[in-house]
Parts: sequence; structure tokens; C-alpha cells
Amino acid sequence: MQIYSIVFSDIDGTLLNSRGQVTPATRAALSQLQKQGVPIVLCSARPPAGVRKVAALAGIRGPMICYSGSLALDEDGALLSQAGIPGELALRFKAFAREGFPRVETSAYHLEDWLVDDPSTAYVSAETAATNCVPILGKIEPESWVHKLLCIGPPEEISLLAERAAQAFPELCFVQSAATYLEVLLQGVSKATGAKGVLEQLGLPAQCSVAFGDYFADVPLLQYAGLGVAMGNAPKEVQQAADRVTGTNDEEGLCRMLKELRFTAPSGKTPLPGLGSV
Repeated sequence: MQIYSIVFSDIDGTLLNSRGQVTPATRAALSQLQKQGVPIVLCSARPPAGVRKVAALAGIRGPMICYSGSLALDEDGALLSQAGIPGELALRFKAFAREGFPRVETSAYHLEDWLVDDPSTAYVSAETAATNCVPILGKIEPESWVHKLLCIGPPEEISLLAERAAQAFPELCFVQSAATYLEVLLQGVSKATGAKGVLEQLGLPAQCSVAFGDYFADVPLLQYAGLGVAMGNAPKEVQQAADRVTGTNDEEGLCRMLKELRFTAPSGKTPLPGLGSV
């Protein structure tokens, strides 16, 4: 039976249930892995503050992948890898989205900063509550750069924007992290590239990793990991891209799958005494 040494997990729709909670059983399973010395890496479109908020809920401490792969940090917050969109390119995209899709709101992220055109809108308020990131009224400077752009709007407009923008901006990649969310990243960036940065730091091969996800932004990670597990609530296309499918996030699918697999700490990490394999 294959033995794994690291877990990568998406947050929304995967680790969190539909009420935004980490269930006691899931928290206990993650705690067991941590005591064994197995790293648990949260992977999200969220900024660092938003990922830290969920890590606290789950009772875990470890590396994190933010902005859908544009920023990877170690457990102490030190930089592992990053990639950004040049400011001039980001401004051109914002103008394109504003002109063709006026109901879509586009904001930008750089490190801990979230730059918005209007902090009082309903979309910004909802994102603030979800991510624990405080919006800043500010503009992108042409000579600067950002880790990602986020477009929020009606599902039908988000889908059409993704289709048209992909043709107009080949330097960028567009991934829907939810029906109303479109993540805009530098071409070639994904949660898989963030995971690669973490694995290189730990000296681990991709084959020893397990990854969990529920949406299209997770597909590169699911395909990169040694074992890619789609949640039962994932769209059919995401499930088909994974190696296995588990229960939904409201059925503790992540926890159930962790209990089916075997783990051991990476070389150099010492488990606490008295703990066996999960």
C-alpha cells in the first residue's frame, strides 16, 4: 500500500463544510497527522491572512499556498516561491473587464494588501467577511506588480469574461474558483506550482503527496500530486480529473479519505512517541 508524507488541501468546499466550519472529526484527523510529523499545507485563492484564519480553525501550523499558487510561504511565513502580474498588464485587464462587464468587480492583491476601487460595495464586504482580509482603497501602479486579480460578479458574466479574456490576454491564465469568482494569474501559475515550491523546500517528490480539492482551480494540483482526491461536491469534470473521489465536504469527505490512507513523516521529521500510522 502506498505511504504518503504530505497533504495538500483546498479550503472552501473541501476542508470547510458548507457552514464554513472544520468539523471536530476532521480537526482530530489533522491533529493526528501533525503529531506524526506529516505536513499539512493549505492551498487557497485566499490571501495569507485568510489562510491563517482557517489554519487556526483547523488547529494546524505549516506551509501555505496563497493566491491560487502565486505565493507560497513556509510555516514561519518565509517566502518559498512567488509570481506576479506586471502592473501595466493588470491595468489593461481591469480596463477590459470594466468596459465589457460593468457588473463584474475587479480587485488586486499583493502580499498582504488587497487593493479595491470601492471598499463599500456588497462584493467587497462579502469577501472581507470570508477571507479576513481588510480592503485598501488604492490603485495599481504601472511599474508595480500584483500576485493576482480577482473578478467577482454574476455567474453568467464571469464565465463569459473568462472566455473572452483568455483570447485577449494570452499572458494571463483564468481559473474559476467558484461560480461567481474568477482568479486571474500570470500564465503558468497554479496551485501545482505552489505545491512544487513547498515540496522542493522539504526535499520530497510529488509521488509522496496527497491533494484534496473541489473546483476547477484545484485540477492542476490534483493531477500533480501522487494521489489527487476530488470531493463529492466537486463538478463532474473535476471528479474525472482526480484519481479518487471521496464524500462531500458536508460528509467529512476529507477526513474519511485520510483515515483510509497511510502516512509517515518525511525524513528528518520525528513523530511524537506513541502514535502510529493513520
